[in-house]
Amino acid sequence: MIENGGNDMALQFILGSARSGKTDFIYDQMIKDSMEHEDEEFFFIVPDQSTLNAQKQLVTRHPRHGTFNIDVVGFFRLTYRVFEELSYISKDLLEDEGKSMVIRKIMEQHKEELKVFASSMKKQGFIDELKSFFAEVYQYDVSMEDLRKITDGMKEEGLRSKMEDILLVMENFEDYIKERYLISEQLLDVLAQKVERSEKLKNATFYFDGFTGFTPIQRKVLEKLLKIGKNVYVGLTLDGRYVRSRYREYELFAMSKKEKYELIKLAQDAGTPVMPDIICWPDERDSRELRHLEQNIERYPYEIYKDKPEDIKIRCFMNPRQESRTVANEIERFVREEGYRYKDIVVLTADLDSYQNELEKSFDDLHIPYFVDVNRKLLNNPCIETLLSVLKMIQKDFSYDMVFRYLKSGFSNFTMEEADFLENYVLACGIRGFARWNRPFTSKLFSDEDVERAEALRVRFIEEVGTLKTGLKRRGSTVKRKLIYLYEFLETLDVEGKMIKKQEMFEASGDLIAAATYAKVYEQVIDLLEQMAEILGEEKLSYDDFLSVLESGLEEMQIGVIPPSLDQVMIGDMKRTRTEEVKILFFLGINEGVIPAANDGGGVVNDHQREILENYGINLAPGTKQSAYMEQFYLYLTVSKPTERLYLSYRMMDAAGNNNRPSYFIERIQRIFPQLKVTMQEEEVQTGYTREEALDQMILCLQEMEFDERDDDPEKMKWMQTLYHALKELEPVSDYVDARFYTNQALPLSKELIHDLYGDTISGSVTRMEKFAGCAFSHFMQYGLRLRKRLVHEILPTDMGKVFHKTMELVGKRSDWKFADDASRDEFVELMVEQAVTDIQKELFESSHRNEYVLERMKRISKRAVWAMEQHIKRGDFTPEEYEIAFGEENHLDSMTFALEDGEKMLFSGVVDRMDSIEDDENKYLKIIDYKSGKQKFDFAKIFHGLQMQLIIYMNAMMELYEKKTGKRVYPAGMFYFHMDDPIVNVEHENEAEHKILKDLKMSGVVNEDFQLIDHMEHTGSEGYLTLPVRATKNGYDKRSSVLNTTQLLNLGRIVEKKMTELGNSLMHGDISIKPYEYEGRKPCEYCEFKNICAYEDGVDQVEKIKKISLEERKHALDQTTAESH
Repeated sequence: MIENGGNDMALQFILGSARSGKTDFIYDQMIKDSMEHEDEEFFFIVPDQSTLNAQKQLVTRHPRHGTFNIDVVGFFRLTYRVFEELSYISKDLLEDEGKSMVIRKIMEQHKEELKVFASSMKKQGFIDELKSFFAEVYQYDVSMEDLRKITDGMKEEGLRSKMEDILLVMENFEDYIKERYLISEQLLDVLAQKVERSEKLKNATFYFDGFTGFTPIQRKVLEKLLKIGKNVYVGLTLDGRYVRSRYREYELFAMSKKEKYELIKLAQDAGTPVMPDIICWPDERDSRELRHLEQNIERYPYEIYKDKPEDIKIRCFMNPRQESRTVANEIERFVREEGYRYKDIVVLTADLDSYQNELEKSFDDLHIPYFVDVNRKLLNNPCIETLLSVLKMIQKDFSYDMVFRYLKSGFSNFTMEEADFLENYVLACGIRGFARWNRPFTSKLFSDEDVERAEALRVRFIEEVGTLKTGLKRRGSTVKRKLIYLYEFLETLDVEGKMIKKQEMFEASGDLIAAATYAKVYEQVIDLLEQMAEILGEEKLSYDDFLSVLESGLEEMQIGVIPPSLDQVMIGDMKRTRTEEVKILFFLGINEGVIPAANDGGGVVNDHQREILENYGINLAPGTKQSAYMEQFYLYLTVSKPTERLYLSYRMMDAAGNNNRPSYFIERIQRIFPQLKVTMQEEEVQTGYTREEALDQMILCLQEMEFDERDDDPEKMKWMQTLYHALKELEPVSDYVDARFYTNQALPLSKELIHDLYGDTISGSVTRMEKFAGCAFSHFMQYGLRLRKRLVHEILPTDMGKVFHKTMELVGKRSDWKFADDASRDEFVELMVEQAVTDIQKELFESSHRNEYVLERMKRISKRAVWAMEQHIKRGDFTPEEYEIAFGEENHLDSMTFALEDGEKMLFSGVVDRMDSIEDDENKYLKIIDYKSGKQKFDFAKIFHGLQMQLIIYMNAMMELYEKKTGKRVYPAGMFYFHMDDPIVNVEHENEAEHKILKDLKMSGVVNEDFQLIDHMEHTGSEGYLTLPVRATKNGYDKRSSVLNTTQLLNLGRIVEKKMTELGNSLMHGDISIKPYEYEGRKPCEYCEFKNICAYEDGVDQVEKIKKISLEERKHALDQTTAESH
């Protein structure tokens, strides 16, 4: 170029289609030019996110490997360069979070005047939408005057009200920031005003590259540069063949053409000559097919490619996971076998949300270095989590969830172990609410030392957060005061120090991205608090509003991280990510709804309303139609990036399993390449595996193999062995193989262990042995390892059972079941229930409405039960003799002592709820009753299997006890469960109702048919037996009646004793097998607290099936016993 003296300047365009060498041309010319004119300034202006890359390129290409007199800048950097030079101190830049706060504050102040937005204010995302509308107005250089002019005369009612609201907020927004801040969109405005004073820019040469278009406000700056600069070169993507053709808004290069016209107009206005265009034409270097695609896509007419392309593939996958895994495998292969570098490969998608996690996981598995080009949301960072959780905890008055969310957020001064301990304590004692946390802890549920420890932790916790709570909740305090408390709280916790530690930890482990994030977060949080103090400092916000302003600020915080290392695969978004020098491009997720993107309706002002505004002459950001054309241009730029291979793919369903269709764009490509077929991706065949993948392969192989005689697939077996040998050293491999052949069994414990656990005498309750009979493993968990479920502050069935038992005992002892009338009985029962609710339970029953309801229900059930018992006693000759009869070692009963093998023994103790009796001169007849709050039925099958021995053992004990006491012969008359329940009965007559209720509460058990005991136990009339499990027929009892004779009853006692000994022996032999019983389709596992430990699988693991026994069978069995023992 010939040097012309003085101030002659020119504008020149450098045009060409994608990858036609425009950028190369610009670098070469710029370097040559700058070396020839070392005393002049050169500015290379690129989009802000590309500056780093451009600098790197420039240094690499410059013969002296430096940038010297070339300054690589984006518009923002340029602005600050000028401000620096002019020592102009611009007002503080108001960040996004700050804008939200200002808008919020203004809307709050003016909510009475707003017509449309008053209700939307609290809606999630509304303030963001308003903010982006403002940004548009500034970027598109629309003044408030323009808006006001058209609003006043507007016929459209709805839009007018909306515009009036927007203007109201906007006006106040500008007033508010006028004195104090600049917003990023206004920076360029200020630059445009100051540019002409800059000496640095005077006579400088400007090169622009990488812009798809300029916003009006950027053009304003360009207009000034055209006036003061020496030369301005602008690179635009515009196919040389179309430079001369007419402008049509739907054509591919419309944006670039429009840009060119706009700039030419500016140059003409400024009197700057426009030099002839430099047009770059593509050369033959790269893949022919990719060049054909670049030259023909979205052009009309287009040329068809006859052959079957090799370098372009279109593939369809099941879902993002399969897509990501395949891509990772291929990248690994390209690098390993074809000598590519990771940095030659780029993965783009228009739907990064769906792909980011899958891609990261697949790349990690294969150890592929990558960089994901996204702004990282910081919401899950522990620094922010700690802040939010403590504020929410105060808002929710120290609810259980929030307290522990805070204590486990990572930065509170509690260790995880301390938090867990405190959590167990708080759950068991039902501690909720600040008032309760503020009182000392005491509890009967825990040992003294545990309570002391919990109390010490409570004190520490209140010291940690107490001041913050009182400070933030102080009525009428300003935002500034609240923020000071918050800041002091962060200091107390030393969050900054903890963040630095984490940062160092990430640096040490080589996770540079995490380290970079941790380095910036704390600073950003403090900035946010400072902005808030400046903007809202004097306001008196309610706590909820204070929190929601802070929360929306924290939610918006994101950090753009600069790619740390050089040789890595770039993963990015089709529109945001700028890439140079791509050899292989994977373009994923080309699905309908993603491309073209689903329209979001345009924000605060919808598409339709934008068109109205356009008719009034207000041009804002492109609407739907425009966006579609822009997207087409982005697609063109994307598929034109790679020089050697292009892999396009779409998915059949998204991660959630919804069906997805391919995008129209796939079909557009197939029009140009009719031979290009979509391949359905089955699992691709692989030649090599990383360890992680080989492991996956091995697991698949293990799952598929049938290890039995029929298995004659030697191939598979060989493959299996190969994998096993290759992976032997890896930790989990042998575990996997073991797991494949694992059977869920627990082997017997050794004698030593058993003695360590139980000693040589088993003692305790009969229930314990029933548990063992039901499942030995569960018994071992409960009585051997003594595991406990964590206590929770709620009423358990066992608590209710205790109250019922106590009530029935008190009623019996203090009333003899004789009452004047219904009212006095009910009143008496109420009193007894209240007495039965012991200290610890009293707290429980009063702690919530639901629990109070349970107490009411228990009173109702008890009244019913006492009434029924009174009827039972009236209907027979037996009288209650004793209640809660405890017997144990001190009674030295043979029936409660069992000798086992090897000199070991078992000693049991128990309590009989109630015993009624009748006697004559020689004999005494006993009837025992066990109160049950659950539905327990007397069942011989369960008895013979040791699952229900208690009642019978108790009868044996009572007979022995009373023989010793009275010297008489003692006989069993009957033993029963009395089910405490509240039956609902529908009947016509009062009298009938009583019979019906008694029938519903009929006892379950067994009756002795000898000695006319049945008649003594219940006198019947026409209504039949209402209390005993017996039905009368003309000549005796119905065969469904539960009756045995004396011999059979005594034999039943013997059978159970034998079963008991047998169980005791297997217990002492260390049996802890996982083999629960199954009876009538049910297993004890349903209610077992330990089922997560044994991980019992139905249909896979062992089970002990129990058959039902009919009355005939059981009588037969009991008679057999007699025969055997004679």
